[in-house]
Amino acid sequence: MLGACATPALAEEQNAAGSQAERTVTVAYYEDGDYMKRDANGTYSGFNVDYLDQITAYTDWAYRFVEYATWEEAYAAVASGEVDILPSVYHSEERERDFLFSKASVCSIYTTISTRTDDSRFAYDDFDAFQGMKAGVIEGGLDAEAFAAYCEKHGLAVETIPYGETTNLIDDLRNGTLDAIAITYLGGNTEFKTVAQFSPEPLYITVAKNKPELKEDIDDAIDSLSIRNPDFFTDLYKTYFSINTNQDPVFTREEYDYMESAPTLRVVYDSFRTPLSYTDPATGEFAGVAALLFEDITRITGLQFEFIPTDDHAGGISMVEAGEADIVYAVDHSIELSPDGLIRATGSYLRDPMAQVVGSNPTGSRVALPEGFSLAAVMAEDAKGNEVAYYDTPKDCFDAILDGKADIAYADIHVADYLLSEPQYESLSLLALTDYTNNMAIGVSSSADPLLASILDRCVQFTSDSTITRWITETALASHPATVTDILRQYPLQIVGGLIALLLCVIAVFAYIYRSKVRNAARITHLVYTDALTEGWNLNRFQVEAAKAINEDATRDHAMLFFDISRFKSFNAAFGYAEGDRLLLALSKLLDSFCRDKECHARISADQFVALLRWNGMEDFKQRFSQFDDNLNDLDILKKRSYRVLLFGGVALLEAGTKGADDSISDLIDQARYARESIGDSSHSITACYTDSMRENDIAQRALQIEAVEALANGEFVAYYQPKVAIETGEIVGLEALVRWIAPKRGMRSPADFVSLFERNGFITEIDFEMFDQACAFIRARIDENRTIVPIACNFSRLHLLDDRFPNTLKTIVDAHRVPVDMLELELTESIVMEDLSRAEAMCQRLSDLGFRIAIDDFGSGYSSLGALQNLPVDILKIDQSFLLSSSSNGSRSKTILEGIIDIAERLGTEIVVEGIETLEHAQVIEAMDPRSIAQGYLYSRPVPQSTVSELLDHGSIEPQPET
Repeated sequence: MLGACATPALAEEQNAAGSQAERTVTVAYYEDGDYMKRDANGTYSGFNVDYLDQITAYTDWAYRFVEYATWEEAYAAVASGEVDILPSVYHSEERERDFLFSKASVCSIYTTISTRTDDSRFAYDDFDAFQGMKAGVIEGGLDAEAFAAYCEKHGLAVETIPYGETTNLIDDLRNGTLDAIAITYLGGNTEFKTVAQFSPEPLYITVAKNKPELKEDIDDAIDSLSIRNPDFFTDLYKTYFSINTNQDPVFTREEYDYMESAPTLRVVYDSFRTPLSYTDPATGEFAGVAALLFEDITRITGLQFEFIPTDDHAGGISMVEAGEADIVYAVDHSIELSPDGLIRATGSYLRDPMAQVVGSNPTGSRVALPEGFSLAAVMAEDAKGNEVAYYDTPKDCFDAILDGKADIAYADIHVADYLLSEPQYESLSLLALTDYTNNMAIGVSSSADPLLASILDRCVQFTSDSTITRWITETALASHPATVTDILRQYPLQIVGGLIALLLCVIAVFAYIYRSKVRNAARITHLVYTDALTEGWNLNRFQVEAAKAINEDATRDHAMLFFDISRFKSFNAAFGYAEGDRLLLALSKLLDSFCRDKECHARISADQFVALLRWNGMEDFKQRFSQFDDNLNDLDILKKRSYRVLLFGGVALLEAGTKGADDSISDLIDQARYARESIGDSSHSITACYTDSMRENDIAQRALQIEAVEALANGEFVAYYQPKVAIETGEIVGLEALVRWIAPKRGMRSPADFVSLFERNGFITEIDFEMFDQACAFIRARIDENRTIVPIACNFSRLHLLDDRFPNTLKTIVDAHRVPVDMLELELTESIVMEDLSRAEAMCQRLSDLGFRIAIDDFGSGYSSLGALQNLPVDILKIDQSFLLSSSSNGSRSKTILEGIIDIAERLGTEIVVEGIETLEHAQVIEAMDPRSIAQGYLYSRPVPQSTVSELLDHGSIEPQPET
C-alpha cells in the first residue's frame, strides 16, 4: 500500500439527514490515464473517481484509495479480498470466478491502436502499413485478446510485446521503442492519435467476492442515479472519452488518396444568415461560422472549395440534390434530408435553438417565418390558427414586426441575437425555444465520391463545441451591413446635420488631397527610383538613365558591366550584416568616382551592381577595373581586418550605330550576367566578356534542365557509393552516396556537367532528396536481408538551409523506410555553413535533435571555421584534400595545422574523415598522425554501383589498391 485518500463527495446529503456513520470502502488504484490518475498534490481524478463520487450520493461511503504499481497487482488485490472494489473492468467468465460484477455497466468502451502524432507512417485502418509493426499491450488484458483477434481477422503479422504497467507501455511509445500500443481507449486527453478502433465492450465495477453487500449497494445506487439523473452517464462519458479535438483527425489511406487528387468542390451557402453564414460586404467572400469551419477543413485536408452564395436556402439544397453543387454548408440533420437519399449528411457541427422575437403585441397571431427552412415549416404547422407569412430572410421577418405587418417572428437564436444588437431593433424582445433546434450538418451530394462525406464527417467530429462557440463569438462581432432604410430608421436627425457637415468636409478634403498629391509624388518617385541601402539609383532608375545616355551618345561604343563580390555571404558571416552593409555603401561611393562623364551605375540586389561605361577598348577597361579593385581593397573596412575581397564581373558590348529593338538595357544586363556566370573559381578578381556562345550555353542549359526533370521521373539519377575505411584496419565503416546520371541513350553523364547548373536553378534539392531516399532504401533492403549496415553520408545543397521544412522532410523519408536515423549522415560543405552561420547552427541543431549525424565537408577550406565548431553539433569533419597535398610535399606548416585539427576534433569527440586518399603515401601520412582516422579515396575504391558496394560490405574490408 503506497497511499490513501478519503473522498466524502456527495454523502453529506445523507449525513445531514442523520444517517449512520460513513463506511470506508477501499478502491484498488493504479495509474490509468483518464480513468484514474493522481496529481502532484495527491488529488485523485478521472472517470472512475467521478463515477464513484456520484455513487456516494446514495450510500454512506467514503473511499480510501490503495495504490498498486500495475493492473495485475490491483486485480489480484480485489480477487483476494484485500481491497473492496476495482472500477472499469471488462467482464469475462474467468473473471466472474474472481469477482462480483455490478448489475449495470458504467460505460461501453473500445480498444484502440494508438501511435505518436508525429508518426506519418500509419493511416486509419491502414492494414498494409500495420504489417510488421511493433505493438505493446497490457499482459493478460482483454484488450490484448481483442487486438490479437483484430490481427487475425485482417491477416496482420505484428510483433506484440506484453507490458505489466500502463505507464511503461506509454513511455515506450513516446520514446519510439514501440510503433503503436493496443489498449482500451485512453480518453479525450490522450497525447496519441488513434489509427484503429474495434471491439466495443461494457465496463463494470468489480467487487471482492467476500463483500456481496457492497455489490448490492452499488446496484441500488446506480438504479437511483439512472432515475434521478439519467444524463449523468452521458455527460461523464463525454467529459473523459469524447474525441480529442485538440488533434486533427486521421484518415484512411483511400481518403488521403482522394484528398490528393480531389477537384475544387462547389459549396452553396446562405448569403444572409449572419453570423452563421453570410457574404462579407467588404470583401464579397464567404464569411461566418461555417466559413471558418471550411477554412479549418482545408487546413486539415488540403481540399479546395469554391463558394456559391444563395439568397434561397431551399434552392441551395435543391442545387446539391441535382448535382449542380457538391456541398451545402448546412442542412438540418433531422428534417431537411430528402428520403430518396440525394444528400448525405455529416454529424451535426452546431445545434442551434430557435428564438421567438416579439414586438409591441406579443400575444398577437400574425407570425413571420423565413422562407425555405424546413424547421420554419414545422413551426408553421404547429402554429395552426395563426396568420403565417413568409419572408426572404430573418431580417425581413424582424422588419415586418417594426412595420406592423407581424406580431411574432422566429429565427435561429444566434442570428436573432446578432440582429437584435442593431439599434433599430432595440424595441424587440427575444425568447429562446428549446423545443425547436436546428441541427446544422454539412450536406454532400450523392453524386459526389462517398469518401468526401466520410472525410467531412470526420472533420466535423474533431471540431469541438468550444471551437464553434469561439467562432460564433468572433463572427458575432462582425460589422452590421446596413441598408438606406436601416440608416434612416436609426439616425433620422443625425443624417440631416451630417449632410451639412459632409459638404464642408468634402471641400476641406479636396484641398488636402491636392496638397498631399504634390507632396507624395516626390516621395513616391524617390521610393521607386532609389536604392534603400545606398540611397543611390536602383535598377528602375538605372534602366531609364542608361537608355537615355546611350541615345544621347549614339556615336560611341558602350559596355554594360555586371559584377558582384565573390563569397560576400562569408564576409557577412564572419563580421556581421551591419559590416556587410557598410562595405556595400563604401563600394557604391567608390563607383561614383569610378564612373566618368555620361556613365552611370546602380545596385540591383544584395552585392550585385551594374554600370554603363563608355567603351575605349579592352586594355582601358582592364586598367580601370584593376584600379577599382585595388581602391576597394584599400578601404579601411577591409584593411583593418586584413581581408581581401574578389570582384567577379561580366561585360556586354554595344557598338555605336548597332542599337536595335533587341538591344534593350535589360538585354544588355542579361548578357553581362551570362558573362559573369561563366566565371568559375578564381583566386583573384576577374572579368569575362559576353560572347554568342554564352547565350547558346544558356539555351543548352535550359534544355538540360527540362531533360533532367524527365530523367528524375524515369529513375535515371542513381546513387553510387564510395566506401569510407578505417585507415588502420581497412574495415568499411561508412559510405558516401554520390549522384550519377545514367541516360539510356547517352550513358553516364559527369556530375560536372549538371551539378553546378542544378545548384543555380534549385533543381539540386530534388536530386539531394532522391539520393537520400535511395540511401534509405538501400539500408532498409540490407536490414530485411539481415546483412551488415553502415552509416551512409548524403550531400545537401545550401538551398536546404533556407527551407524550415528540411529537417521534417528528411525525418518523413526515414520513417517511411523504417531505418535507424543514426545510420544517416548529412554532409554540408564548410562554405555553406559559413555563408549564414547563425542559420546553419540552428538548422544543424534541429537535425541533430532528430538523431541525424552532421558532417562538415571540405573542412579547412573556408574562413574562421575552427571558431564555429563550438556552436555546431558536428559529429564528423571531412578534411579538404589540399591539406593532404601540402603535407605530403613536406609542407611543415600545413602538417602542423592538420595535426591541430585532428587534436581539436579528438577533444570535441568528433570523427575525422580524410578524403582524396589516392596514394599509399597519403595513407601513411594520415596514419602516422592519427591511426584512428577514416580514409576515403581512389586508393581504396572509386564510387561504385549499389550491387558492387553491397558485395564489398559483405566482405567487410578493403585493401589499398595503388594505381600502377
